[in-house]
Amino acid sequence: MRLHTLSELERENIPQDDHSNLGLPARSPSVPVHSIPLILLIALAFTSTTSFVALRDRFLATVSDKATTPNSGLYEPNDLSGERISNQPVKLSQVLNLTAFTPEVQRWGVQIERWAEDYDLPVELVAIVMQIESCGDPTAVSSAGARGLFQVMPFHFGAGEDWMDTETNASRGMEYLALSYRLSDGEIDLTLAGYNGGHSVIARHPSTWPAETQRYVYWGMGIWGDLESDTVPSPILHEWLIAGGDHLCKRAVDVSIPSDSRSRHSDDGSSPIG
Repeated sequence: MRLHTLSELERENIPQDDHSNLGLPARSPSVPVHSIPLILLIALAFTSTTSFVALRDRFLATVSDKATTPNSGLYEPNDLSGERISNQPVKLSQVLNLTAFTPEVQRWGVQIERWAEDYDLPVELVAIVMQIESCGDPTAVSSAGARGLFQVMPFHFGAGEDWMDTETNASRGMEYLALSYRLSDGEIDLTLAGYNGGHSVIARHPSTWPAETQRYVYWGMGIWGDLESDTVPSPILHEWLIAGGDHLCKRAVDVSIPSDSRSRHSDDGSSPIG
C-alpha cells in the first residue's frame, strides 16, 4: 500500500484556487474584488492632491521672495541683450551709447532717458525717433505741418498747448509712440512704421507702406542694428546724414536746450492722442 506524504494530503484536503497553478497568492476574502479599483483611485487622488498643495505652497513662497527681495534678477522689459539685470535704476551711459547719435541729439540725453522711462519705451527707440524726426531741433516744422522735437501733427495738441514747449511736444509724441509700440507687440520695425505712417499700417504688409514710411523704417532699423552691434559711428546714420539729414541737423546746432525742461510741462489736462 502506497503511503501518502504530507504534501499530498494537504493538496487533497485543501481546496485549490484557480490562480494557484500560476503561482499567485489566493485572494483575501476580507477585500471584495470589485472594490480594488476604487481603493486605488482614492489613493491616487489623495497623492495627487498632496503633491499639488506642496507645489502650490512652494510657488507662492518663491513669488513672495522675489517680490520682497531687491535685485532679484528679473528680466527688465527694456533690456535688449536678454541678460539678467538689476531692478535698480540704470544710468543712461549704461543703456544708451550716445556717441552713436549726432551731437544735436546727444545733448538731449537726460531728457531722452526720462521720457523713455515715463512711457515705458526703449531709450534707444526714443533717441532714434528724435534723430530722424528733428535732429534735436524743437523749432522744426515739416512741409506736412509736423512740429517740434518729435514732429507731432497739430491736431494732436490740446487747446492752448504750445507745440514748441519740449515737454508738451514730447508728451504728445511719446503717447503716440508708446501706443504704436504696444500695438506692435514691441516689434521695433512695426513701431517705427506706425509712428510715421499711422497705426493702421502696422497690420499691413510692408510692401504696401508708403515710400516715406519704408525709408523711415530703413533708417530707424539700420541705426538700431548698429547700436545692437556696437558699431560706432553708425554707418546707417552717416548714410542718413548724406541723404538729407545733415541739412536738418545744421538747423539744430544753435538751438538752446532748457536746463530743466520738466518745469515747462503743460498741466492743462488735455486728452491724449486719438
